[in-house]
Amino acid sequence: MAINAWIVPNVGAVEARSLRPARVGELVAELRVGGSTQGRGPLSARSAQVAVQILKAATRWANATGLLQVDPLVGFKRPRAQSKTMEYWEAHEARQFLAHTADDRLAAIWALFSARGPRRGEVCGLQWSDVDFDAGKIRIRRTRVLIDGNAAESTPKTDRGRRTISIDPMLVALLRSHKAKLAAERLRAGEAYEDGDWLVCDELGRPWYPDSVTERFDTLVKQSGLRRIRLHDCRHTAATLLLGNGVPVHEVAAMLGHDPAETLRTYSHSIPGHAEEAGAALSAALLG
Repeated sequence: MAINAWIVPNVGAVEARSLRPARVGELVAELRVGGSTQGRGPLSARSAQVAVQILKAATRWANATGLLQVDPLVGFKRPRAQSKTMEYWEAHEARQFLAHTADDRLAAIWALFSARGPRRGEVCGLQWSDVDFDAGKIRIRRTRVLIDGNAAESTPKTDRGRRTISIDPMLVALLRSHKAKLAAERLRAGEAYEDGDWLVCDELGRPWYPDSVTERFDTLVKQSGLRRIRLHDCRHTAATLLLGNGVPVHEVAAMLGHDPAETLRTYSHSIPGHAEEAGAALSAALLG
């Protein structure tokens, strides 16, 4: 999408060997003002950054494989993207949302998002064979993501993404109830049911389109009267609340499928400060 809608319409006619940093700078300006050929308005700094990153990766590859004698964009730096303020719910807001959605058909799924923070594609890719009720474990080994507007199965991008998440007895009970509801729907549907073993599916067993999960979440948030956050912000909510309650960074990172350094960098605001207590303890040990 970035290539077809952002890069090619603006610099597609330029020979790669003739591409210059100044022209890429103009590309950034054009994207930030004019938007894309897909009808989107002015692009965000992050989208412009992605376009440049892809373009730089292409010229670097072309140079490494001998298609270009010199990488024309070597040394050209990506535009800086302003970091957005991270949104998340406080514990009482998350509880209010889960109470509001307790009777929703996907109540267990909203609880999983809020309490463990998986990505949307990971939840959409879950099958019942990935859930071990007795051990209290969920294996993340596939995702359902959008590719060219179509939902497709994929695998987590990193080794950390392929992980096992622990679920407590309350989540186990919710998921058991969810499975029972789906089994009842299967009986009602009869031969029309398409059994793909999916956790997130419609009344005929067909997996939900990932954007439909987001739309359902947005509708429920609006109905609840809570301040709006994105579905992905449930991930931030889970991580923030866990760290705020003293769960070690490396354990939260493992649950999210992060590198611990990334978790520390992203959620440092959530980690309780103990510098004064630690300093006092050390002084007592050394000077007392």
